[in-house]
Amino acid sequence: MLNRMEDAVDTQLRDQQAGFRNDRSCADQTATIRIIVEQSVEWNSSLYINFIDYEKAFDSVDRRTL
Repeated sequence: MLNRMEDAVDTQLRDQQAGFRNDRSCADQTATIRIIVEQSVEWNSSLYINFIDYEKAFDSVDRRTL
């Protein structure tokens, strides 16, 4: 049942979403950002990157149950 649920959810997520997904890593995300930055420099265009830390959004979750 869990596998079917994961497959159903996975089809709804964008390719750019990597958190908690199989075969996706932090290194993949870092490489993607690097490529975007390199293209921005090559095209001499402005680039704005925003990172949001959602750590406090999950304060109510019991980490032991995760």
